[in-house]
Amino acid sequence: MQVTKTKSYYEQTLQKEFYQKNVNNNFLTKTFSEMENILITYYNKLFFKKWIIGICHENISDIIRKKKFNPNIKWLRTDSPDKFYADPFLIPSKNGGLNIMYEEFPFNENYGKISLMALDEKFNPKSNKLLLDTKSHLSYPFIYAENNKTYIFPESAQNGKLSCYEYDSESESIKFLKDILDLPLRDSTIIKHDNKYWIVGTLSEAAIDYKLHIFVSDNLLGPYIPHPKNPVKNGLNGTRSAGNFIEINGTIYRPTQNCQKNYGESITINKVTELSVENFSEEPHMTININKKNKNNRDVRSIHTINVLGNNIVVDGEQWIFSPKEQWKSFLKSRIKRIF
Repeated sequence: MQVTKTKSYYEQTLQKEFYQKNVNNNFLTKTFSEMENILITYYNKLFFKKWIIGICHENISDIIRKKKFNPNIKWLRTDSPDKFYADPFLIPSKNGGLNIMYEEFPFNENYGKISLMALDEKFNPKSNKLLLDTKSHLSYPFIYAENNKTYIFPESAQNGKLSCYEYDSESESIKFLKDILDLPLRDSTIIKHDNKYWIVGTLSEAAIDYKLHIFVSDNLLGPYIPHPKNPVKNGLNGTRSAGNFIEINGTIYRPTQNCQKNYGESITINKVTELSVENFSEEPHMTININKKNKNNRDVRSIHTINVLGNNIVVDGEQWIFSPKEQWKSFLKSRIKRIF
């Protein structure tokens, strides 16, 4: 027989007070959270944000082995609010120095172009040169060198295809060779493995998800056939390429973007465990974030590309510039466009 115990008036009163207190606390917590989000939103609008390039002298093998990324990056900051520089790749100059090939995005034209930046021995920019302008968006100028030739595979997803260009280091110019894939592939990255060439890139629907696709060929310039498991992976973190493959002692690592919360939030380095005509698999190895405690990174909040040449590493980062005036001008321009 079950005995029901009646709660005393005192117990019932405590229970009601406890319940009401929780309701009030939950209401206050929700209210403060909403206020905090509003404040953060308007605070962020006081900053002008653009991507800039950074470079450092560091051993990538040590970074991968220690799973720690905190080099003293020299950020190539510019005062100009009219463009950003992103997706940098390192390439030797004709004089034995370093050049950076990158996406240049003028805000007034609203599409990316491929440019070349020459550096001196202290990583100071000496000159900038426009290499390719197709009047449609270009980015991520992937570089592949083979048989004393250098090939460029810029992303041209807006144009619906992946094309290959040949780079002439003497004239510092590029010429069109051929279209490789008739697909809007993003951030295509190539590796030679087991005597085959593998193109790894993403397809997406309205940038809300990334689906990783692989294509394989016996020749660098194709023809390429799709991997039977395509798409081999999907998701906003660890899928879209963030730079060239990194090979250390026979192990392949693949830098990828983490866009889980925000675009270009950080980089996830994946360790490739299988790359074959039958299968593809990889696992997270480490995360690369901007160390905001490092004074060199004082105004840089996020990172989404990393590339290596020898003991030199180039990255890009999103710079936040406190500029209410520029933001107000941008707001007015957007309002005027809506009206007219």
